[in-house]
Amino acid sequence: MEALDGILFLLGSILGLPIRRFGQWLDRQPHRDLSQISTLHKIGRLALAGAITAAILLPLGWLIL
Repeated sequence: MEALDGILFLLGSILGLPIRRFGQWLDRQPHRDLSQISTLHKIGRLALAGAITAAILLPLGWLIL
């Protein structure tokens, strides 16, 4: 159990700073209505959301199976 705690602490240390900086960057972005965003930006947002979701769920699925 101590090894798992160490691994989780290490993961939190490594991923914490980039996630925090991304959140700060996201907070600085202007809030826009979806009708004001171009189709290309909507596709980009969808691709980014899909990539982030896959990057999180695929390793979790690999660990579970």
